[in-house]
Amino acid sequence: MTTDPDLAQATAARRAALVQALSDSGELTDPAWRTAFERVPRHVFVPYFYDHTGRRISADDADTRDAWFDAVHEDRALVTHRTGGAATSSSSQPSVMATMLEALRAEDGVGMKVLEIGTGTGYNAALLTHRLGNDSVVTVDTEPDLIAAARARLTETGYEPHVVLADGTHGHPDRAPYDRIIATCRIGSVPPAWLRQLTDGTGSDAGQILAPLGNALVRVRRTGPLQAEGRFLPGGAYFMPLRHGTVDGIPTRRPALPTGKARRTDVPVSASADNAYRFLLSIVEPHLDWQYDLDDAGRPTAARVWSPDGTIAALHPDGTVTETGPRSLWSRLEEAYRLFTEHDGPGPERYGLTVDHEAQHVWLDGPGGPCWSLRP
Repeated sequence: MTTDPDLAQATAARRAALVQALSDSGELTDPAWRTAFERVPRHVFVPYFYDHTGRRISADDADTRDAWFDAVHEDRALVTHRTGGAATSSSSQPSVMATMLEALRAEDGVGMKVLEIGTGTGYNAALLTHRLGNDSVVTVDTEPDLIAAARARLTETGYEPHVVLADGTHGHPDRAPYDRIIATCRIGSVPPAWLRQLTDGTGSDAGQILAPLGNALVRVRRTGPLQAEGRFLPGGAYFMPLRHGTVDGIPTRRPALPTGKARRTDVPVSASADNAYRFLLSIVEPHLDWQYDLDDAGRPTAARVWSPDGTIAALHPDGTVTETGPRSLWSRLEEAYRLFTEHDGPGPERYGLTVDHEAQHVWLDGPGGPCWSLRP
């Protein structure tokens, strides 16, 4: 695939165009990362993906080759692995990858070592290795098939980071300590093993973690043994969850729709698609799944939301809600909405995270503001 001169020229041109677009939008500003995105061939790491219907779009299929070629060179997240019909791994949107890599504050030429949690296709590991070198990057994933494919594609493109089959929750102590840990999967709290595997230091020399927590990115700096603190970055970040084995991380199937008596609610349907409000919900009520009805302009007119315990609520176009299950989920969402409006609709950048041994708290506008304990 990569030895075809015409394909190599075409892919290089498309990579350059994407990099220019990311630079023009301000999402790719570091020249070193720009070079990495120009040089590392995403199409090698994503030889196929699945569209929203579950159809396989592949470089090897004449009927889908053109669609595949366009997609792997666009700023799109692409589902690359499915388990039981559900998406369980993907190649992240390049603009989000650029944002994360720049926020990681990794420096080449100073011996900095990075641990990546969530190898996936291997593309992000290749970008890290291009900048930092083979000996400076360790990447782990829990899925044997993904690890084998990523290792082969990394070798094919000339990159040889340390690739490990392991539960990312435990990091990789054999090659610790790490100056930076970056997760490409969503976490509900910071695993203690990651904190133990960070480098000591003070200020900017302290080890740092960058990870999707809830629906946004958080960057924390080690402040002591099993202690860290930091803030969330602006904007949303929607990632698949950290998996501990090959059968978890699969979305919960929607329970039967509620049929009970409807009541009025002060949460408008528009709030259900508001990224700032949804971030707060991802902290207050993690593991929710949503489903929408949309109008011709793509705006939500109704929504269903459910949790793994079987609780489900339905928000109707007339501003009423019905729910069923072992608890009142919608009351929790209403409570969060009142706090959200009382504090002028804060975005993720107004929240922070403090880790002190077993206790982890997300806070709003400072450690003394409203806070929420994270469950391990």
